[in-house]
Amino acid sequence: MESRVNYSVVGLFVLILLAASLATAWWLYTGGSGRQYTPYAVYATDSVTGLNANSRVYYNGVDVGYVDTIRIDRDNPDKIRIGLMIESTVPIRSDTTARLQLQGVTGLSVLNLKGGSAGEALEADPGECCPEIPYEPSLFSRLEGGINETMVQLVNIGQRFDRVFSEDNLVALEETLANLNRLSTALAEEREQLQSLVRNASRTAENTAEMTAGGTELVSRAQNTLDSLDGAIARVSGTMDTFEAAADDVALATDATVRFSSAGEQAAEEISRQTLPDISLLIRDVRELSRRLSAFTSTLDEDPSRVLFGGTERPPGPGEAQ
Repeated sequence: MESRVNYSVVGLFVLILLAASLATAWWLYTGGSGRQYTPYAVYATDSVTGLNANSRVYYNGVDVGYVDTIRIDRDNPDKIRIGLMIESTVPIRSDTTARLQLQGVTGLSVLNLKGGSAGEALEADPGECCPEIPYEPSLFSRLEGGINETMVQLVNIGQRFDRVFSEDNLVALEETLANLNRLSTALAEEREQLQSLVRNASRTAENTAEMTAGGTELVSRAQNTLDSLDGAIARVSGTMDTFEAAADDVALATDATVRFSSAGEQAAEEISRQTLPDISLLIRDVRELSRRLSAFTSTLDEDPSRVLFGGTERPPGPGEAQ
C-alpha cells in the first residue's frame, strides 16, 4: 500500500526549523538578549597581550560589552586601535578611561572602564566614526616601565662608579693617602711649634680685643666730637638765620630810602616848577621895595619936611591941563 506524504507540511516544517536555527544563532551572537550596542574606540599605547576579539569589557567590574576588533593604527604604528561594542544604556562620559586588566591566572586580559563623574557625554570627534575613550597604561605596564627606567639608572650609576674607581683615580687616591700620612707625621713632629703658634695666636687675639676696646672708646670720643660739631653747626645756622633777618631788614630800609629819595626828587621837581618862580617874583618885588625905601630914605635925609608938606609938585607935562 503506497504511503501518502504531504509535501506542503514538510516544506513548512523545514522553514520553521530554519527560522528557529537563525533565531538561535542570533540569540547566541547577541548574548541571549536583545541588547543594543554603541561602537567606541580605544587607542592603546602599550602591549595588549592576552586581549582578543570578543574579550569582555567591564565598567567598574560590570559586564557592559565586548571587544569587536584589534588592529594596529595605520597613522601611528605605536598605537593599537581597539574597537569596542558597549551597551547603549551605559553612560560613557567625557572623563571615562579604559585600562587593560589581567583576568585571573589564565593569562587573558579584559578591558576595564572607570570614571564617569562628568556631566558631559563622550562625543565623537569631527571626522571620526565613533567616540574615543582615553586609555591609561595598565599597572603591569607602568611597573615594567618603572623597572626599565630603574635599570637604566642603575646602569648609569654603575658606569659612573667605573669612571670614579678607574685605575688613574685609584693611583691618585693612593698618592693622596700617602701625602696625608706624610702630612700627619710632619704635624706630629712640629707639635711644639704648633702649640707655640697657637699661644701666639691667642695673645694676638687678646691684643686685638684690647685694640678693639680702644677703638670703641675712640669711636665714642669721635661721636662726642661730632655731637659738639653738630651743636656748633646748629649755632652757626642760628647766626646765619639772624644775619639773614638783618639782611632782610637792611633790604627793607634800602627800599624805604629809595622810596624816600624818589619822593624827595618829586618834591624838588615840584618846588622847581612852582615855588621857584614865585620866589623869583618875590625877590624882584623886595628889590623894588628896597630901592624905593632907599630913595625915600635919601629924600628924608635931604629934606625931612617933605614928610609933612610933601614934595614939590611935578610940573605938568605936555598936553596936561593947567
